[in-house]
Amino acid sequence: MPLHNDEISSEEILYILENPWKITENEWALHLQSSPESTLTDMQRQLILAKKEGYSKIWKTENNNPIAILGCLKKDEDRFETFFIASKHMEVHALKLSFDMREILREQSKIIKGGTCFLYSVSDHPKQINWFRFLGFTYIPEGNLGDKRYFEYVSPSK
Repeated sequence: MPLHNDEISSEEILYILENPWKITENEWALHLQSSPESTLTDMQRQLILAKKEGYSKIWKTENNNPIAILGCLKKDEDRFETFFIASKHMEVHALKLSFDMREILREQSKIIKGGTCFLYSVSDHPKQINWFRFLGFTYIPEGNLGDKRYFEYVSPSK
């Protein structure tokens, strides 16, 4: 996986956590008292790992407010885990970002031929599976962990 990492500050992560997109609010358990602090720590850890072997990108509004962060972490030779968190600005920018994310996944899949990118999601949005399908992921119920749904994006071989 090529190393492309946007510089993402703690302030940008905190902005998203303090102004969450309703759909990711449940995803990151931001309604719990201690969760924003633990989510900030977890996001910082994941971004450090992504900088070593992975990918991270941040989208911002015209006013430089964070919209969303997408990241991908190498788990082993051909498996990568993604993470995504978005601010309230995602409501306005969801369509454009969805097309951007789909293109990023396509480009990355050309580089990691035969690799698998996966994620777990607890979102209860009724169009969750359709959105992940649009991005290129497949829902695999056998991989579910409790209330976490398992999705994979398998890169074409060679």
